[in-house]
Amino acid sequence: MKREKKALLFTELVGHFLVATPQMNDPQFHQAVIFMCKHDKQTAMGLILNKPKLNFTFSKLTERLSYIKPRFEQNRIIYSGGPVEDRRGYILHSEEHLMPDSIKITNEIALSMQLDMLSEIADGIGPTNFKIMLGYTGWAAGQLEEELRQNMWIHVPASPEMVFNDNASSIWEEALGYCGFNASNLSPQSGWV
Repeated sequence: MKREKKALLFTELVGHFLVATPQMNDPQFHQAVIFMCKHDKQTAMGLILNKPKLNFTFSKLTERLSYIKPRFEQNRIIYSGGPVEDRRGYILHSEEHLMPDSIKITNEIALSMQLDMLSEIADGIGPTNFKIMLGYTGWAAGQLEEELRQNMWIHVPASPEMVFNDNASSIWEEALGYCGFNASNLSPQSGWV
């Protein structure tokens, strides 16, 4: 009897983590943990949570945006959300502080792209928890599903604690543990038995 793989529902990955497996051979996504913000029949979009931009902090970002003068969060790390539009900013944040165009992804996590949100963070009146990223990760129709079939990603529901974790070096192993895997036990080989 042939084993059939259950088709993924498109809404099923929004608010989930994609955790790179050892089969992921693209160096941009090596040990990446991605928070999924959108997934439908045409596209998928997510933000990498554990790829800090070297020597780039909130204060350096606001220097480039000369009209925002930070009073707080000056040394906060800025992350690379992915290789697409890597000069565009995204803020994942706790849902208690929303702007008019903020998008609630889950009951606890929202996404904002407004400079006004950066200003509020700089003034210390923004959301309690947040992570700022430049760029995003995107897939065309069917591309993500194919990568999932090739066992490049494991997907599990996201947790706010891991989304807002600033210890980038531990997020991949913690996410695997959340999935029930131990990184040292994963093999770069995959397949069906």
